[in-house]
Amino acid sequence: MEVTEISAGRHPVVLGRDALRAFDRKLGQEDYSAAFILGDENTLRHCLPELLAQVPRLREARTLLVPPGERSKDLAVSTDIWRHLAEEAADRHALLVCLGGGVVTDLGGFVAGTYKRGIRCVHVPTSLMGMVDAAIGGKTGVDLAGLKNMVGVFHDPMAVYVHLPFLKSLGKRELLNGLAEMIKHGLVRDAQLWTDISGATLHDIDALTPLVERSATVKAEVVKADPREEGVRKVLNFGHTIGHGIEAHSWESPQRMLLHGEAVAIGMVCEAWLSWRMDLLTREDYDRITEQLLALYKPYQFDSADNHRLIELMRNDKKNSAGQFRFTLLTGIGQAKVDVHVTAAQVQEALEHYRLLVR
Repeated sequence: MEVTEISAGRHPVVLGRDALRAFDRKLGQEDYSAAFILGDENTLRHCLPELLAQVPRLREARTLLVPPGERSKDLAVSTDIWRHLAEEAADRHALLVCLGGGVVTDLGGFVAGTYKRGIRCVHVPTSLMGMVDAAIGGKTGVDLAGLKNMVGVFHDPMAVYVHLPFLKSLGKRELLNGLAEMIKHGLVRDAQLWTDISGATLHDIDALTPLVERSATVKAEVVKADPREEGVRKVLNFGHTIGHGIEAHSWESPQRMLLHGEAVAIGMVCEAWLSWRMDLLTREDYDRITEQLLALYKPYQFDSADNHRLIELMRNDKKNSAGQFRFTLLTGIGQAKVDVHVTAAQVQEALEHYRLLVR
């Protein structure tokens, strides 16, 4: 079989031409009472036929449908799925296959980790974001009252199976959404990956494949070293403290609702600027990073009057400690420092800097 297997510690990430066939073979070795496939309207339409063609052991599985988009990461949606599993008499030996992007794997992992105190799940990511980041590492969660990932558990999947042809169903915006996490992986751990991404052709699956594998490897290696985010895994939070605040703000704004990667790209511009202002990053590297991100991602407009609300949203970030902001900042392209104390005033300066850049 033509597959590559990467260890993420408590679960493998399987990539390659025969990844789904490897999944079918694995199912033949497992003892499970029933299988369920969780997906949204898009993944069940565009990706389920290919999954069933290559994984025939799932042809008797029942499907569970959720609406597409971040709104599905919600306790009410979780309750509906729990209730459906109970009505189907799913026991603790059931298997939940999560077929979708980051929303589906976050939600499905959370449902699997909590239903009857935990059932097995497998992630089959269908988005670039899922393939390189969201599906890997066992973090699960749903949003609460407009705050990102406030309720969740660590629940490792049995495995993650990455089938690159699923990306053919995505448009440019969805591909850029995932590319933001790949850029982040390069910035915090792999300078050459960051350089190679700059010249990537998004719709050339063959060209994208080695970059996806390298990016997934960065995520898997960090997760393997620190499964519960007590130390080195915090490097993956670069761009996310401000990014999560921007993303939540966009849900309240009359402007377009930002995708996660779009918000993280803005967060990376702001946090790279903070890295430079705090004498951790050279001006040259900051300029290179900003040039790349502003060329790829559309600007998000907000007023100075919004800064207070943005900072208020950031205060609920899980990375904070004792009421203080704790950031991951860059010390170079490919290197990062975790748990850097940043004041609210410095965050406001970073937001103002971005606002003026894209005005």
